[in-house]
Amino acid sequence: MVGVLSDSMIYEVLENNIIGRLGYTDGHRIFIIPISYLFYDRKYIIAHSREGQKIEIFRKNPNVCLAVDKIDNLSNWKSVILWGKYEEIMDRRERYYALDLLIRKIYKHSLTEEEILASRAEIEESMILPDREKTIVYRIIIEKKSGRFESSGK
Repeated sequence: MVGVLSDSMIYEVLENNIIGRLGYTDGHRIFIIPISYLFYDRKYIIAHSREGQKIEIFRKNPNVCLAVDKIDNLSNWKSVILWGKYEEIMDRRERYYALDLLIRKIYKHSLTEEEILASRAEIEESMILPDREKTIVYRIIIEKKSGRFESSGK
């Protein structure tokens, strides 16, 4: 059976995953990249990046989309796509809080302790680096969502 995910099923897919594929465009090319994320308050996706091409593009065109899937096999899957606006989190405390929540979520998904410690070190380091080298923490303000599923019924 193929169907449409309810809002609660969409939220479940988003809450139970940490990796999605972020789509964005510079007006000429379309980019799709994997990101780790936190679904927050049913309104936002929280993520982070270093300065670079992607952040420059987001600043010029904040329209983005995020795809997240839960795939058990070819007959049993759920897929969610979100559309929204990129917004940098500028407040230092809010940025730290958002990164800390993201790292805690990653920890729940069984990354190695070494990976978790490296992520925490990145948070702390980003608080003291010059602005041009800091980790950019951003949210995607969710404007629209959609989800589909297939279930073999077994």
